[in-house]
Order: sequence, then structure tokens, then C-alpha cells
Amino acid sequence: MRRVGIILGIFIGLVVIGVLVFAATFDVNRYHATIQSELEKQLGRRVQLGAMHLSVFPPRFQVENLAIADDPRFSPDAPFVKAQQLGVSVKLLPLLHKQIEIDSLALSRPTVNLIKNPSGFWNFASLGHPSDSPQAKSSQQEFSLGEMTINDGQISVLDQQKSKTPSLFDHIDITLKNFSPDKPFTVDASVHMAGAGSQQARLQGEGGPIVNGNPAMTPFRGTLSLKQVTIGDLAKFLNSPALAGTDGTVTGETKINNESGKLTAQGETQIQNAKLHGMELGYPIAAQYELTDDQASDLLTIRNFVLKLGSTPLTLSGTVSSKSTPAIFDLNIRANNVSIAEAAKLAAASGMALSQGTNATGNVNVNIQARGTADKPALNGTIAGSNIQLSGKDIAQPIQIQSVNLNLTPSQIQSNPFNVVSGGTTLIAQFALRNYLSPAPTVDTTVRAANAQLPAILSIAKAYGVTGLDKVSGSGTMNMDMHAAGPIKSVNKTEIMRALNGSADLNFNNVKYSGANISHELSSIAGFLNANAGSQSTPGVTNISTMTGKILVKNGIAQTNNLQAKLDIGNVGATGTANLVDETLNMRVTAVLSQATSQKVGGNSISGFMQTALANNQGELVVPAIVTGTFSNPKFAPDVQQIAQMKVKGMVPNFNDPASVTGALQNLLGAPKNTQPGSASPGEQQPQPQNPVDQLMGLFGKKKKPAPAPPK
Repeated sequence: MRRVGIILGIFIGLVVIGVLVFAATFDVNRYHATIQSELEKQLGRRVQLGAMHLSVFPPRFQVENLAIADDPRFSPDAPFVKAQQLGVSVKLLPLLHKQIEIDSLALSRPTVNLIKNPSGFWNFASLGHPSDSPQAKSSQQEFSLGEMTINDGQISVLDQQKSKTPSLFDHIDITLKNFSPDKPFTVDASVHMAGAGSQQARLQGEGGPIVNGNPAMTPFRGTLSLKQVTIGDLAKFLNSPALAGTDGTVTGETKINNESGKLTAQGETQIQNAKLHGMELGYPIAAQYELTDDQASDLLTIRNFVLKLGSTPLTLSGTVSSKSTPAIFDLNIRANNVSIAEAAKLAAASGMALSQGTNATGNVNVNIQARGTADKPALNGTIAGSNIQLSGKDIAQPIQIQSVNLNLTPSQIQSNPFNVVSGGTTLIAQFALRNYLSPAPTVDTTVRAANAQLPAILSIAKAYGVTGLDKVSGSGTMNMDMHAAGPIKSVNKTEIMRALNGSADLNFNNVKYSGANISHELSSIAGFLNANAGSQSTPGVTNISTMTGKILVKNGIAQTNNLQAKLDIGNVGATGTANLVDETLNMRVTAVLSQATSQKVGGNSISGFMQTALANNQGELVVPAIVTGTFSNPKFAPDVQQIAQMKVKGMVPNFNDPASVTGALQNLLGAPKNTQPGSASPGEQQPQPQNPVDQLMGLFGKKKKPAPAPPK
């Protein structure tokens, strides 16, 4: 036995030495033209090869700077495949006889350009079929390989039927075994995302034979699996703006079967740690589905689709036709007495309804049929909610809706009258959207409340994402009657607010406003040496002991001429407007300081020296101001016009009725311009300063003296 082992070892050594001697003396570049011709024959494309080297174990040619030309009907200049290095494995026994038989190809870091022309044909369909003529087919050797691999490739896909810009996909690995266009072959393709973790998308299965001219009809049976793929990295890979603002980790498996152009997908996918616009949903999302896509008719049939938001299931079935743009829906959506908690979080995170941080509980029944184009489907069915409660850390009092029902038809979406209850306050509301399929739908919404408590109003506003009242707190009551009616450009909060009309009577007390310290701002306007002499408020905060008045709303503009508030320095009256859409202010404010505060800052003895304040006959200082800016960031400026009118007309308000004079002078002065003092509109010349006599004459409404004629 020992002798046999020695003989066997000597034989193996001689073989190895012979192979090494062969490799050392074999000049592979002598066969450069032969290998290039062999590849061109099998691929049916022009092939360019760079320098070549031979390795023995395994027997393989290493080729530098490979370029495979595209089908000239698609791209005569740009290559179909370009790679820095190509590995060509050949069969050993023919190689020993100095014959070349290619067994496999391995491309390292290649770029592959896939193009679908306007007629629906792909450029790779002609590989191995350079011509459609029978003579060419009979003389052409069929393209076949034992194995072909692509390592860390980049693939460009251009569908000229849909776009002029290609989509790029990077870091792709593909292995084809027993590949021949006219026979079944195995596929193993994977993508490793650039982020942390495994993050792999993988397609495995058996495909072929390839249907020449229409690869979508090629049979395929396999599995698509996603393993801990983050949505953010998936969006980068797909270059998809549709996934912007979303994140989470996707895992799932889908069985795919393509026969005669009908692709069936059946599987389940889960999303963990889902985020939308930076907000964590706090529950997993799972989808179970069974779909069929008829690629000839562009019809997707959804036999079963169950979307679970946490433990809340939503069932979807029907068809989607993408033959036209936009796609056409015929879908049925159902949910049977499910919790609204998860759906409410999704709506809040997407900005569709509610504010972030609002928690919702309750149940809902959904039975909707959607038919029509994707951008404007016609709806039929009902949505019924019950035992709904809204709460959150910024919502002082929970909000209850015992029941609300929506009836949907192709002509309108309408709710029943329903009550929104918070504390001891009840708002009666009703909503209708008519002609929603037309370019100009109309809204008809009413909200009424008698003696509504301010904390309840603030809670409801915060729950629904109204930001203008974020810096207000307090107590008191409001009588409200609001009606939004008329055509709107689109269904959103801004358009509905523009259609708002109605009235509100205010009777608030102990109000705190954290947008500004109004007492300090008014004192600064007056030019008091100690601007905080009468103010007891925290910097940036205004304490209002009482606030009363009536507000009228017309087309989203709130207006008042009798709003009064009692501050720590005195009483304030306000007239003017506030835009409820963009929250801008355009108001005149008159503050009458109490006698005590007036004396602290100098009283009658200083009023004659100030141009921004004056005193009434009771020794109370009066400070008129213009307020612009927004609810959350108001801007204060002296109202010089009103001061001049008060002096000329002899109309100076008193402590008990600070808004009386402001309201009387409003028609004379008009609304304050929402510009900075001394600024001019673009393109408008700055007026020349007038002398004091001309100013006084103008205030009395008399004509100015004509300017002297120029000398002749």
C-alpha cells in the first residue's frame, strides 16, 4: 500500500508540474482573436477584449476592459455591458489540446444598460439571436453557458415608453446557471443595501425559456425575500421620491409565478419601527396579499389584501388598470368594528388629520367602494365611528365624539349632525363636501356652540392641529356660530378656512398669552424711561384678567371693532382684522393706562414731551399702536396717525372704554398698512416729508395751499 501511495503522489506531482509548465509556456494572447470571436458568435454582439492572462486553478482567462456592444437598433454608440475585468472559464481537456470551449463568464463591477424601446422590445432580447432570418438562426451557435455571474454590478434601466431618464440600481449580484435562452435556467439575484445590518433583497428561482421580443412573457417560478431592509436605504436604491419622509425596517417573503404573461404574487411583508415625517407610529405594519398582474392588459387583480396597522385589520380587494394614466380603480375597502387608534396615528403623522401627539381611541366600521381614476375616484359606502376619544399631553381636556356617520356617494360626502364634547362644552358640527369629482368642489360645514368654555375650545383646536392658539390659555366662555360654505380649489384646511364665515362672542378671563409681553411693548412705544414700571408679567408673557368683544368672520378674515382686554398696566381696546389662513394681523390697538400706572411713569407732566402717547382729562396716559406680524409673533409700532387725530379732534379715550375712539376713527384712518413704518412698496416712490402746517391742514381735510408756480 505504501508503494502505491508513493506512485500515486509521484503521478499527481508530475501532472501538476506538467500543468504549470503548460501555463508557463502557453501564451493566451495568441488566442485573443479566437476567444473574442467565440464570444461574438455566442452573444451575437461585437465584443472588445483587453489584455488577457491565464490562471490554471481553476482554468480561467482573466480579461481586462471588456466591452459588449448594444443592439444597434437601440444604442449604436454606448455599450450594452462594460466591465473592468472579465473571468472566462474554459473546459480543461479541450484547453490541453489548445482548443477553447467557454464554460462560464464572471463579470466584476460591470455596468449594464437595459433599454426598452417605444415598441416594447428590450435590447437584451436579441442576445444569441443577432438576426431574425432563418439562415442566420441555422448557422448561429445557440448562446449557452454553464454559469454566468455579475459581482457588484450597476444596472441602468430605461423604459422609453414611460420616461426619457434611466433609473440606476447599484451593488447587484446575479448568478445564472445552465443558462440558455431556449431552455430553463436558475436565477439567484441579490442586492445588499449600503446601510448597517444585513439589509438584503434576494430573488431566487427558475426561469426560461426566454420569450424573444417579449421577456415579460418568460415563465418564472421563485421567491422574492427582503431581510431587514430599511425604507430609507430602499428609497435611495430605487431613487424613489414617493418614499421620502418614511422609514422603518422591512422583512418579508413573496412567492412569484409568471406564466403566459400573468404574474401572481402571494406572500407577507412586515414593517417594524415605522416612522412617517419623523414621527414614530409605535406599532408594526403587516400586509398579507394575493395578487395577479395581467401584463398584456395592464390589469392588477387584488384577490385578497389584508393590511394590519398593529392589530387593526383593513381588507382590500378589486382591480387596478394601469393601461391609461392615471390608473383606474375598482376597489372595495372594508373594516369591521376595528380600533381607530393606529389609523389615527398614521393620519396624524402624514398630516392628513389631527396633530402629532394626539391619541385616539374608539371603533369604526368601513364599507367603501372606490371606482374611477386614481386622482379622483367616485366613492360609495359608509364610515361609522363610535365611542371616539381624543387626548394627548398638550390637550388639557379629553374630547369625546359618541358617534359620527359619513355617507359617501359619487355626488357628495356628508356627515350626520354630531356632537364634539370636551369638559362641559358641546360643539354641534356637520360636514358636507359636494361635487368632489369636479374641478371646483363645494364645502358646507357648520360648527355651533353656546357658552363654550375656553379650555375646551383650546383642547379641540390643539387636537385637530390648529396652531394659532398654541400660545393661549385661560378660562371664560365663547358663543360661536361658524359656517364654511362655497367652492374650494382642493380639500384641505387652508381652503376650508378661506370659506369660513360666522361670528363669536368672547367673555374670557385669566388669559395668558405667551406670544409677547404686550404691556412691555406698549410701554416701549410710549418711550417710558422704565418700560416695565407698571408691568407685573413675565418677559414674553401677557396676563389678561378679562377679555370681551365680538368677532365677525368673513371669507376667512376675522374682524372686530370692540375687542377689549384688561392688562396689568391698564385697559386695551382693539379694532382691525386677523387672517385665519396665514395668521397675519392688521390691527389698531389703544391702551389707556390706569391712573396709578400713569403716575408711576410721569403722568401729565411727561405727556407733552412724547410724540407716541398723550393724556386724557383724567390724567390717564393713552398709547395708540399698530399691531402686525402673526398670532405667534406680533409686531408693535407707534400709531402716529391716530395720535394726531386724537389731538386734532379732541377725542381721547378713557380707562373704561379704550376702544371707543379707535372705533370712531377707524373709518377716517382706514386699516393700518401691513408694512414697516417708513417703508415703501416696491416700485413706489417715497413721499416727500411735509411741514407741520401741511400735516395739520391735511388732518382737517382742507386743501393744501398750492405749490408756488415755477418761475417763468
